[in-house]
Amino acid sequence: MSIIKIKGLVIKEVSYNDSHKMLTLITENHGKISVLARNAKKSGRSSYGTQVLTYGEYVIFKGRTSYIMNSCDVLMNFYNIATDLTRFTHAAHMLDMAGDAAQDSISSGEILNLLVHGLLALQKGRTPLLVSSAFALKLMQITGYPPHVCSCASCNTSDIEQIFFSFKHNGFICENCSEQDTEAVMVDIGTAKGIMYVLCAQKGRVYNFELSDELLNIFSDISFRYISHHLDKNYKKLDMLNEL
Repeated sequence: MSIIKIKGLVIKEVSYNDSHKMLTLITENHGKISVLARNAKKSGRSSYGTQVLTYGEYVIFKGRTSYIMNSCDVLMNFYNIATDLTRFTHAAHMLDMAGDAAQDSISSGEILNLLVHGLLALQKGRTPLLVSSAFALKLMQITGYPPHVCSCASCNTSDIEQIFFSFKHNGFICENCSEQDTEAVMVDIGTAKGIMYVLCAQKGRVYNFELSDELLNIFSDISFRYISHHLDKNYKKLDMLNEL
């Protein structure tokens, strides 16, 4: 029996039989994995480290159909995010996006790092919409889909008076090229700087910026549409907040 020690964050938990849980973890260097936590539905030591929003060091071994958890040392938890509906909904959206993006071990360490820092930002009271939309944009960069922001993504000119964001061309385009792209979004300089800041920022500094409510709405619309376009998925969790 080969024992493996990994760091990971629980992004999903489901009941498995009467006593067990099946966990989904994003790990530091094993990608996204499923782990069976035996007797985790019972109170006591067996349930330790098996809740969503737990970041820990897990000792696991390979079973016939999944990994099996032996023990866990909780490094950090973000359970108090669940006490606020808005923060928790944005956190859940981030877990969904991270789970869809972390399909292999190549980028899972960076994704885990970005996610942990994002949850810390939510826990510290950063604006939830800013955190989740910055997370979405940086996640696309990590997984190999960074938007083109250095020149017009269509004609390559650097002489741009009015910036537009094109989902067709995956980045900034000029006013002339926007005339052939009906879905392009006009971007003011403040939003453009926000996009460029996120792409250039390292680790926890991704979330260390501010935008007005008006600019944040544009920034988040671009970020969420961009990730939906590349992951081919229409995320619905944030719709609940708009219905309240």
